[in-house]
Amino acid sequence: MQQKPLRLTWKNVRGIAGLLLGTLLLLSAASDSIAQSGRRPPKRPASPDPLPPKQEEPPVKPSSTETSKPRIPVKVVWHLQDISSSTVYLRIVETGCLERLSQSGAISASPAEDLNRKRASDIAKASTDTYVLWFELEVDMAEAGRYGMGRVPPEYLYVTYEIFTPGTGKTKSSGRIYQRTRGPGGVPLPVPRTVSAEYSLRYAGREMADRLLAALGLPHPSERN
Repeated sequence: MQQKPLRLTWKNVRGIAGLLLGTLLLLSAASDSIAQSGRRPPKRPASPDPLPPKQEEPPVKPSSTETSKPRIPVKVVWHLQDISSSTVYLRIVETGCLERLSQSGAISASPAEDLNRKRASDIAKASTDTYVLWFELEVDMAEAGRYGMGRVPPEYLYVTYEIFTPGTGKTKSSGRIYQRTRGPGGVPLPVPRTVSAEYSLRYAGREMADRLLAALGLPHPSERN
């Protein structure tokens, strides 16, 4: 039997096109489903590491200079009665005094040269905080018959001192210091004439410093030679 040739009609073309379109849509949907099933959800960004707790800074400790009490200023001055005399022995007394005051943590001492009593008092009066320790050397009249005319031997000298108060210039304390040596434990002993006057005058200056500390109500430093 002879077959009839297949005749394409517009209806047949539309059916075939619809079938192909449906197939493509199914294949596309299946591909998207497979792709989505294998895809991992995007990773959420990790939160930043928490900052370590802020450590409080330790309080600033004041330096020792800030916590220590201020030192009392003292000016040590001397007066030369006879301008023809030497200042050597006055300076020996001054050295012993400053040496002793330097051992005290409560005093800030400084030297000054040749001022009479009035000027020393005026310096203290003009200051608000500085004491003035004024001294001079005098001759022990009890020993006057032991030397002849001329320069007085230094062993016959003694110290006259006066402490002037800041702001008023008035005398806080005064006295005399005779030459003597120191025995065991710093005990004063009478001066044998064989002992050097420089040595005993130096100790007179140290004793004058101790009297200043006592007048200001301050403790004496430990004995140091």
